[in-house]
Amino acid sequence: MKRALLPFGLLLALHAPLPAQENAAAPQAPRAALAAGMGVEYIAAPDVTDLVNGNALPSARAPQFRAAVEFFGACAIPVADRWMLKLELAYDLSSYSVDGAFGPASWSMHWTMPSLILQYVLLDRGIYNVRAGAGGGYHFGGLAEKYLSLDDTFTGSGPGALLELEANTAFGDHLYAFLGANVRWEFVGTLMDARGVSPGIASGGAPATLHAFGAGARLGASYLF
Repeated sequence: MKRALLPFGLLLALHAPLPAQENAAAPQAPRAALAAGMGVEYIAAPDVTDLVNGNALPSARAPQFRAAVEFFGACAIPVADRWMLKLELAYDLSSYSVDGAFGPASWSMHWTMPSLILQYVLLDRGIYNVRAGAGGGYHFGGLAEKYLSLDDTFTGSGPGALLELEANTAFGDHLYAFLGANVRWEFVGTLMDARGVSPGIASGGAPATLHAFGAGARLGASYLF
């Protein structure tokens, strides 16, 4: 009798789900998180591109989109079952170097972007999660210009908005790998130096701004409490 029951008990054991698998597959409540990392953003800043191409040789004209490096840090807290509020600080940096009629010329631009983002938790299974978000904030930017005897820095500020998608996958109970993508619209306004002088006039006839559109990807680490 005992021998007859042994194969039956073995079959039950093989088909029973493991506790760890059950926990991993079950929906989880979102947890507060910290995240940091870096990424690559492709940015189009039309007014800056016009300034660059207005001084560049025809053979050295710059493209509309330019790669930028991005650094970011963020903290997020749950505010409802599937909603989180995230405070983020991101910094983007990019530059142009071209040959002008009177020698080499360079422009470097940066954006400092504090943003408040509302996230919706699309999926959370404990060992991984996916969130989508939208938000914005009041952002700050700068442009440094070096050409011939010119060596000046211009600054501006204005609103910015973004859409984002992020995913986190576990290394352990609290440490996760962070993967993200975002789309940005920056409306950093008229650029001026310390004397109130603009770097130039944009194609529309107004003083140059640091308005920009960008899309990029991120890689980093996150810590979930």
